[in-house]
Amino acid sequence: MKNLLELFIRYRALVGFICLILLLYLATPSPVSVAIGFFFIIAGMLFRGWAAGYIDKDVVLATGGPFSLTRNPLYFGNFILGIGIAISGNNIPSYAIFIAFYLVFFPFLMIFEHRRLRIKFGKQYEEWARNSNSFFPKIRRITNHDFNISYYMKNKEYRVLYFSLLVIAVMVLKVLKFIRAY
Repeated sequence: MKNLLELFIRYRALVGFICLILLLYLATPSPVSVAIGFFFIIAGMLFRGWAAGYIDKDVVLATGGPFSLTRNPLYFGNFILGIGIAISGNNIPSYAIFIAFYLVFFPFLMIFEHRRLRIKFGKQYEEWARNSNSFFPKIRRITNHDFNISYYMKNKEYRVLYFSLLVIAVMVLKVLKFIRAY
């Protein structure tokens, strides 16, 4: 069972990429849906980027910045970004693909990550977990403003920027009829 879960988690990016291609193919964007979706895509991308600047993976438990608001700021950022892509897609299949992908993968990812961090950081993790929400950010004062651009780069968060710009470009091209809708 453990190996199946690890396999499931390992291939999430590939499945996500396939879902994104399918969503882009099926999308029927309008100028309004792209404009609204763009706002969410940028917000999700920025939230993720902010979080990536605090992660020195497996060395230090990230508890500052966005991690002082939620234990899963990257997944929350993905959620906002995904909502933006679905809104831009402007149809039921776009929403269905987003919801199915998110519900299939992210609850398991969060459980897996919480277990891994609990084992790795023990009491420090337990204390932090008691004071932060698992998913939706707690509205409160943000602690530790030590964003580190080198962590952002080390975590390769710039790839999210590239994919986000690609999604926006495809949606705009579809609106302009340079790319035919299915």
